[in-house]
Amino acid sequence: MRYAPFRSHVTFARYATEDVEVGGTLVRAGEQVLPALPAGNRDPARFTAPDRLDFHREGNPHLSFGHGQHHCMGPPLVRMLVRVAVATLLDGPEPKLAVAERELPWRADLIIRRVESLPVTW
Repeated sequence: MRYAPFRSHVTFARYATEDVEVGGTLVRAGEQVLPALPAGNRDPARFTAPDRLDFHREGNPHLSFGHGQHHCMGPPLVRMLVRVAVATLLDGPEPKLAVAERELPWRADLIIRRVESLPVTW
Protein backbone atom coordinates (compact mmCIF):
# COMPACT_ATOMS: atom_id res chain seq x y z
CA MET A 1 0.00 0.00 0.00
CA ARG A 2 2.87 2.39 0.72
CA TYR A 3 5.02 1.40 -2.24
CA ALA A 4 2.31 1.53 -4.93
CA PRO A 5 -0.70 3.28 -3.38
CA PHE A 6 -4.08 3.28 -5.07
CA ARG A 7 -4.30 7.05 -5.07
CA SER A 8 -2.08 8.42 -7.79
CA HIS A 9 -2.13 12.10 -6.94
CA VAL A 10 -4.05 14.47 -4.71
CA THR A 11 -7.21 14.10 -2.69
CA PHE A 12 -9.10 17.34 -2.20
CA ALA A 13 -8.09 20.78 -1.04
CA ARG A 14 -7.33 21.38 2.61
CA TYR A 15 -7.41 24.89 4.05
CA ALA A 16 -4.81 26.18 6.47
CA THR A 17 -6.39 27.28 9.74
CA GLU A 18 -3.29 29.30 10.65
CA ASP A 19 -0.07 30.41 9.00
CA VAL A 20 2.22 27.41 8.64
CA GLU A 21 5.43 26.64 6.79
CA VAL A 22 5.27 23.52 4.60
CA GLY A 23 8.45 22.38 2.87
CA GLY A 24 9.98 25.83 3.10
CA THR A 25 6.86 27.60 1.74
CA LEU A 26 4.65 29.81 3.87
CA VAL A 27 0.97 28.84 3.64
CA ARG A 28 -1.21 31.56 5.11
CA ALA A 29 -4.41 30.95 7.06
CA GLY A 30 -7.29 30.39 4.63
CA GLU A 31 -5.09 29.34 1.70
CA GLN A 32 -5.63 26.01 -0.03
CA VAL A 33 -3.16 23.14 -0.04
CA LEU A 34 -3.50 20.13 -2.34
CA PRO A 35 -1.67 17.31 -0.56
CA ALA A 36 -0.13 14.57 -2.68
CA LEU A 37 -0.47 11.66 -0.25
CA PRO A 38 1.78 9.28 -2.25
CA ALA A 39 4.65 11.77 -1.82
CA GLY A 40 4.31 11.36 1.95
CA ASN A 41 4.61 7.61 1.48
CA ARG A 42 8.08 8.13 -0.03
CA ASP A 43 9.29 10.72 2.49
CA PRO A 44 12.92 9.91 3.42
CA ALA A 45 12.37 11.64 6.78
CA ARG A 46 9.77 8.95 7.64
CA PHE A 47 11.07 5.88 5.76
CA THR A 48 14.54 4.41 5.42
CA ALA A 49 15.18 3.72 1.72
CA PRO A 50 11.68 4.93 0.77
CA ASP A 51 11.94 3.79 -2.87
CA ARG A 52 12.73 0.18 -1.88
CA LEU A 53 9.97 -2.42 -1.58
CA ASP A 54 10.60 -4.08 1.80
CA PHE A 55 8.04 -6.61 3.06
CA HIS A 56 9.81 -6.76 6.43
CA ARG A 57 9.86 -3.00 7.06
CA GLU A 58 9.35 -2.24 10.77
CA GLY A 59 6.85 0.50 11.45
CA ASN A 60 4.99 1.64 8.37
CA PRO A 61 3.13 4.92 8.99
CA HIS A 62 1.96 5.22 5.37
CA LEU A 63 -0.88 7.49 4.29
CA SER A 64 -2.54 5.12 1.81
CA PHE A 65 -5.69 4.95 3.91
CA GLY A 66 -5.68 8.66 4.75
CA HIS A 67 -5.07 10.13 8.18
CA GLY A 68 -7.02 11.55 11.12
CA GLN A 69 -10.65 12.34 10.41
CA HIS A 70 -10.06 11.41 6.76
CA HIS A 71 -8.89 7.87 7.58
CA CYS A 72 -10.62 5.15 5.54
CA MET A 73 -12.77 2.62 7.40
CA GLY A 74 -11.70 -0.27 5.14
CA PRO A 75 -8.06 -1.10 6.05
CA PRO A 76 -8.84 -4.28 8.02
CA LEU A 77 -10.84 -5.67 5.07
CA VAL A 78 -8.18 -4.69 2.51
CA ARG A 79 -5.40 -6.21 4.61
CA MET A 80 -7.34 -9.46 5.01
CA LEU A 81 -8.06 -9.65 1.26
CA VAL A 82 -4.40 -9.05 0.42
CA ARG A 83 -3.26 -11.71 2.95
CA VAL A 84 -5.67 -14.27 1.47
CA ALA A 85 -4.78 -13.41 -2.13
CA VAL A 86 -1.01 -13.53 -1.53
CA ALA A 87 -1.25 -16.76 0.51
CA THR A 88 -3.32 -18.36 -2.27
CA LEU A 89 -0.81 -17.28 -4.92
CA LEU A 90 2.13 -18.56 -2.92
CA ASP A 91 0.48 -21.88 -1.99
CA GLY A 92 1.97 -23.69 -4.96
CA PRO A 93 4.64 -23.10 -7.55
CA GLU A 94 6.32 -19.72 -7.22
CA PRO A 95 4.86 -17.21 -9.70
CA LYS A 96 7.37 -15.22 -11.75
CA LEU A 97 6.83 -12.14 -13.88
CA ALA A 98 6.35 -13.10 -17.53
CA VAL A 99 7.73 -9.73 -18.67
CA ALA A 100 10.46 -7.42 -17.44
CA GLU A 101 9.28 -5.24 -14.53
CA ARG A 102 9.83 -2.08 -16.59
CA GLU A 103 7.34 -3.45 -19.17
CA LEU A 104 4.43 -3.66 -16.71
CA PRO A 105 1.61 -1.42 -17.94
CA TRP A 106 0.71 1.11 -15.26
CA ARG A 107 -2.37 3.28 -15.33
CA ALA A 108 -2.15 6.50 -13.36
CA ASP A 109 -5.10 8.81 -13.57
CA LEU A 110 -5.94 11.53 -11.08
CA ILE A 111 -7.57 9.21 -8.55
CA ILE A 112 -6.30 5.64 -8.98
CA ARG A 113 -2.83 4.26 -9.78
CA ARG A 114 -2.59 0.57 -10.64
CA VAL A 115 -0.96 -2.09 -12.75
CA GLU A 116 -3.34 -2.75 -15.65
CA SER A 117 -2.18 -6.33 -16.07
CA LEU A 118 0.29 -8.54 -14.27
CA PRO A 119 1.43 -11.36 -16.56
CA VAL A 120 2.97 -14.22 -14.56
CA THR A 121 4.10 -17.77 -15.17
CA TRP A 122 4.43 -20.68 -12.79
